[in-house]
Amino acid sequence: MSFINYLFSPEPGKDFLYYYPMLGLAAALIIGSIVTSIIYKKRKKHDYAYKRLFKNLSTRLVTFGLLFIVLTAVRYENIPYFAMRFWLYISLLLLAYFAYKYIKTARTDYPREKANVKTNLRKVDTKKEENRYLPNKKR
Repeated sequence: MSFINYLFSPEPGKDFLYYYPMLGLAAALIIGSIVTSIIYKKRKKHDYAYKRLFKNLSTRLVTFGLLFIVLTAVRYENIPYFAMRFWLYISLLLLAYFAYKYIKTARTDYPREKANVKTNLRKVDTKKEENRYLPNKKR
């Protein structure tokens, strides 16, 4: 029962020693989103698998960065119910889930999709050569 009170305490106090690491994480996420958006803009023109699989990565990184900034500011101001440790732990768990999801996508799905796109482009090229239209009408 004391763990639940610890987790859901509406005003956990100012003894939060992780202000700088949280702000560093938020800054790293925002800088990472800028870098991934630049990479995405360069690769989306020729890499269809990357375009499809990593479309929302930069927006999710910015969202998490801003969320951690807001949670740190609320915790610093000690606003009741929004400064709960629960929100911080849930946010960190969501970040860990999305990190796992995108790492798994980059390691397994992206190479497979990239190979599928290459084979599908070859099939489309051969179909164009097979369907030749003649100027004469069919009778």
